Amino acid sequence: MTTFPSPLEQWTKLFQEAERILSEVVERIAERESVPASLPVELRQRTAEIRRKVSILQTKMGLMQEELSKLSSKQNISLKEMRKLAEKFSALELRVNKVAAPFSMKNSSNRNELLGASDGRDATVVDVSSLANMEDREIIELQRDVMKQQDESLDRLEETVVSTKHIALAINEELDLHTRLIDDLDEGVEDTNYQLQRAQRKLKSLNTRMTKGGSCTCIVLSVIAVVICVVMIWALIVF
Repeated sequence: MTTFPSPLEQWTKLFQEAERILSEVVERIAERESVPASLPVELRQRTAEIRRKVSILQTKMGLMQEELSKLSSKQNISLKEMRKLAEKFSALELRVNKVAAPFSMKNSSNRNELLGASDGRDATVVDVSSLANMEDREIIELQRDVMKQQDESLDRLEETVVSTKHIALAINEELDLHTRLIDDLDEGVEDTNYQLQRAQRKLKSLNTRMTKGGSCTCIVLSVIAVVICVVMIWALIVF
C-alpha cells in the first residue's frame, strides 16, 4: 500500500532542497571568483549558471512560504511547532537574500503573476513573518480561527463526499442496466450464430446432393448417346 507524505513532510523536503541549492550557489560563486577577468566568456557562463540556480531557489522559497502559511489548515500541527518552522524559514530566507542579491533577476515575474493566485478559500493563511513575535493570547486566538476554518472545511468536504456518493450510486445503476443489455445482446448473438450454422449445414448437404445428382445425369446421358451411336452404325451397315 502506497503511503503519501504528509504536508509537513512535503514542506520539510522543500526546505532541504532549498538548502542544497543554496549550498550549490555558494560553491558556484566561489568558483566564479577564482576565474580571472581575462576570461570574460567563462565569467558570463558562470554568472548565467548562478542566476539560473538563484531563480530556482527563489521560486522554491516562494512556494515554501505559501505552503507554510497554509500548513496549519492541511495538517493538525501546534502553533508552537509552526513558530519553529517560521523561524527556520526566516533564517534560511536571510541567507538566501544575502547570497542571491547580486545575481537576482530584476525583471523576473512573480509566481502568482505567472500561475495565477491560488484559491485560499479552504485554507487559513498565517502571517509567517509575524508568527514568531506573537504573544500567547494572540496565538490562542489564531489557533481558534484555524480550528474554525478546519471545521468549515470538513463540513464542505462532507457535502462533497455525500454528493460523490450519490453520483457513484447513479453510475452503478447505469452500469447494471448496460450489463443487462449486453447480456441480452450476447444471447441474441449466440442464437443467431446457431441459426447460421444450421443454415450452412443445410446448404452444404444440398450442394452435396446436387453434385451427386449431376454426376448420375451425365452418366445416363453418356449411355444414351453411346446407344444411339451404336444403333445408327448398325442401321448404316444393314441398309
